[in-house]
Amino acid sequence: MFLRLYSARSLVGRRVNRLHWPSVSRVKRYVSSEIQQKDVQAGESTTATDTGIIHKTEEETLIYFDNVYPRATSLWSPAQWYNLLLTNQSRDAVREKIKNFASPPSNPVYGLELISSIPVKRDGGVFATFLVPPQYTKAQVNAMIQQNTAKESSTPVLSYFTKASAFPVKGYPWIEDLKRLPNKTILIKFQGPALTEEEIYSLFRRYGTISDIFPASGSDNSARVKYRSFRGAICAKNCVSGIEIHNTVLHIQYERIAQGHLLNNFFVNHTRIAIPVVIALLSIVAVLIFDPIREFSIEQKITHRYSISWDNHWLKRIRKLGSSTMSQFRNYWYSEDSSQSKKHLWEERIEKVNDLKMWLEENNNTFVVIRGPRGSGKHELVMQHTLLERENVLYLDCDKFIKSRTDAKFLKTAASQLGYFPIFPWFNSITNVIDLMVQGLTGQKSGLSETKEAQFRNMLTTSLMSIRHIALKGYKSSVKVGEDLVNVKEEDYLQQHPEEKPVIVIDRFTGKSEINGFVYKELSDWAAMLLQMNLAHVIFLTESVAPNQLLSESLPTQVFKTLILSDASKENSKKYVLAQLRDQLHKDEDNDNSQSTEKEVLADRTTQEIDEALDPLGGRMLDLQAFVRRVKSGEEPKEALEKMVEQASEHITQIFLSDKVDSLKSAQAWELIEMLSKKPKISFEEIVFKPLFKAAPELGITELENNGLLGVSRDRGVIKEIQPAKPLFRAAFQYLLKDNELSTILKTRYLLRVVSFETGRIKKWEEELRPLGKVEDTKLFKSRLNYLSKKIELSSSVIDDCEAQIKQLSKR
Repeated sequence: MFLRLYSARSLVGRRVNRLHWPSVSRVKRYVSSEIQQKDVQAGESTTATDTGIIHKTEEETLIYFDNVYPRATSLWSPAQWYNLLLTNQSRDAVREKIKNFASPPSNPVYGLELISSIPVKRDGGVFATFLVPPQYTKAQVNAMIQQNTAKESSTPVLSYFTKASAFPVKGYPWIEDLKRLPNKTILIKFQGPALTEEEIYSLFRRYGTISDIFPASGSDNSARVKYRSFRGAICAKNCVSGIEIHNTVLHIQYERIAQGHLLNNFFVNHTRIAIPVVIALLSIVAVLIFDPIREFSIEQKITHRYSISWDNHWLKRIRKLGSSTMSQFRNYWYSEDSSQSKKHLWEERIEKVNDLKMWLEENNNTFVVIRGPRGSGKHELVMQHTLLERENVLYLDCDKFIKSRTDAKFLKTAASQLGYFPIFPWFNSITNVIDLMVQGLTGQKSGLSETKEAQFRNMLTTSLMSIRHIALKGYKSSVKVGEDLVNVKEEDYLQQHPEEKPVIVIDRFTGKSEINGFVYKELSDWAAMLLQMNLAHVIFLTESVAPNQLLSESLPTQVFKTLILSDASKENSKKYVLAQLRDQLHKDEDNDNSQSTEKEVLADRTTQEIDEALDPLGGRMLDLQAFVRRVKSGEEPKEALEKMVEQASEHITQIFLSDKVDSLKSAQAWELIEMLSKKPKISFEEIVFKPLFKAAPELGITELENNGLLGVSRDRGVIKEIQPAKPLFRAAFQYLLKDNELSTILKTRYLLRVVSFETGRIKKWEEELRPLGKVEDTKLFKSRLNYLSKKIELSSSVIDDCEAQIKQLSKR
């Protein structure tokens, strides 16, 4: 236990009152006299500020003055700042204030001398030590100081707030500066037998009104006294702590303030309510902080207003102004017709570009579906020739959504496509763990975690708000017409200004996918919402008619505008290639110093070579562009064609005919390659009874179509004709068959797969025959036996024929 405050030397000559003051022999000190002796020997300070001990003699009296400073009720109480900034806290000011309280001019205590004053700013009070004049006793001085303080410290207006009180210190106070804030309840620890409730009341009532007393009980040798005000508890703690009564020393502390228990109890005892409330608050904060940033980011993605690139809004305007000025200058001097400016398009596509531009300028809702085979130039027609100079365009590539394998990768891709920033894909993993923990604690999910479908839907919703803001940027609720103000609705404004609405281009929209297939439905519904609100023009780029059903479900009342892109005719293909190569041909002529007749011959020969090369190329846009790039790089037209055919054949062997592909699918691909190398198209009836296609002919052909080997035309949903996916593939098919070494390997591999396929069928039939052979009366299954025997015979003949061909191929 701690010992009392005063050293033995301070007790010499002290007049002890046995009712209130302890005898020397029974003193239990807070700090032992040995520690004080060590401090004196070491020459260290022994002041109350450093040791917490107040030294006084028997000729001195210790008085506690309360309400001298505003007390601190918390660590960040405004009273602390009031003490520092608005009150004079100097030592002289405090001493003068205490002197005026104890011995005012109106009723002085003659001979009273202030020895020391120790402020306790946390409690708002001061400990003052006075020298008792010889003509008075200590009790008389204490009574006079109390009376004077009560009179001098009160004012008529602010008496409740400014009135100070003085109490003689009966115990041995411990002057500490620990972070123990005042409380209305004090804790009394008894070092000895506990006091009764009546004794506690008699001792502590003088310091303030007591609300309740909780006496000691059982093994807990401590009691609690609850005051109505802080002042009573503070004065009792500072004046009574350390007193000894009936051989019992009283140690008094403030009861520890239980902070945050209400909140903690709410979380612990009401988890099912608390967690959803916290989640709701977090969601509100996230919406208030991040959603405006995301909307701005999406808007920036569409408008490029502040981007550092050639797509910048202002650079586009400058470039557009410069190009229009230069075009007028060229038209004035060179009189170029409008067709020369579109030399990179053939006539059919120029008409489609004009139609698409006209649809975008119409007042009606624009829902355009552009359909064409893979590589037909849909992207180029829309992005480079229709929307190149148009502002506010958002391009979405469905293929990038589909190829994202993980949820985090998908969310990053979606955010990048839409311009949705910031995004926290890692947060979804954390919320999943939290959701499992909450489900284990409460029995139900917290709802904090979201699926990628829900998060993608939220991205589209935020994007819709950004698109709306862009479309209505120039909108004013009222317009002045003459002298009158006319109210204009948002719908009317959008109807009158279709050029203000952004254009949303959704490329490679197929409608179905095994991975992330929900993207198509979400994009379809989102586009429908944009059109119903008349906020944007929407263009879908597809390769087949399959997505039409999905789009019709999202917009059942909308009539789609459709553009169909097909391969160009040979004449238009030739015009396109020659237009692209015209600069190259002129450059070659300028570098050639031969005669004009030789130049004409050279040009005619080049044109003829290009004309011959275009036969196998057909009119597929991407193949024509690749051909042009090769010729521009220095290759001859014939050489460029040969390399493209070789590259296409290599693609076919690696994707459709390699050992990694399923044997049946590889065999089906080779059989179709052989047939299509002989004629450009084959009917569905020609292959429906082929052994490899009998089981599921449409399934095999559809899979090869989706993988890009075949192109299929249908009549009311039924396959009608089959052709190569692009004209260049037919030349590649012929190239594979003409190469003896390669065709021998591929043909042998195909025949072996057919043998394996037929062998498997024979095994299956033999398994069925085995139990039938054990029946004595075979007449019961005669028809079935005949059927199976014919099947086995036919398959055996196919195997024999394949083995004969393999033997013949091995002799090459």
